[in-house]
Amino acid sequence: MFKTITMVVLLSGTLLAATGASPSKEAVRYGKVLEKKEVMGYVYLKVDENGTKRWVAIAKAPVEIGDTIGYDTHTVMKHFKSKSLGREFDEIVFANEVYLPTKQQSPSSMKAVLAKDIEAAKETLQVKDFKEKPFYTVEELHRWRRQLAGKEVHIKAKIYKVSRQIMKRDWVHLGDGTGNEKKLTDDIVFTAKKADVKAGDEVIAKAKIVVDKDFGYGYFYRVMGEDATFKKQ
Repeated sequence: MFKTITMVVLLSGTLLAATGASPSKEAVRYGKVLEKKEVMGYVYLKVDENGTKRWVAIAKAPVEIGDTIGYDTHTVMKHFKSKSLGREFDEIVFANEVYLPTKQQSPSSMKAVLAKDIEAAKETLQVKDFKEKPFYTVEELHRWRRQLAGKEVHIKAKIYKVSRQIMKRDWVHLGDGTGNEKKLTDDIVFTAKKADVKAGDEVIAKAKIVVDKDFGYGYFYRVMGEDATFKKQ
């Protein structure tokens, strides 16, 4: 998946602090990093947006040359002079919110692929307490993800963040107090073409569970919900 960061001087974000802000559909851009300059807690990146080169400044984060990142363009400055770099930029974007790819390691051989399949099979067999329920917890969706794959589920949860119209869908982060933060089982993402909800809403959410979903560009989810609907409580 893409992890989210933000510029400290403008907003706070994941990796630095939590935020519920989301860039608008029109503001989100994607580019491949061509150059990288780090100064005083910030990273200046020269990116290629489908042939168009531009500079983007973000809070310091693990970005490497060759990465494809997403960023909003709400704040664009003309003729910006950087004392730290000793240069002037004709134009530079100070990104409020940035989407960084989570690096996923592809299997290096057929043996590795088979090992992954065996691990998934063992994981399914080890879950002996699965049972169908009218409502599931977030932790149960993670623990029983393989048993629930392809099925429609309901959960009662609170919305912590909504990211609008990324890859033509709204991404809604849900939590209900269950799960383990260190194991990344304390929240889950449901997507919808359009979700008429906001951070802080308490909802009954319905979605079809999918597992090991890879959208490319680092968007990878072990479990998530698709085609979601939300009813505010």
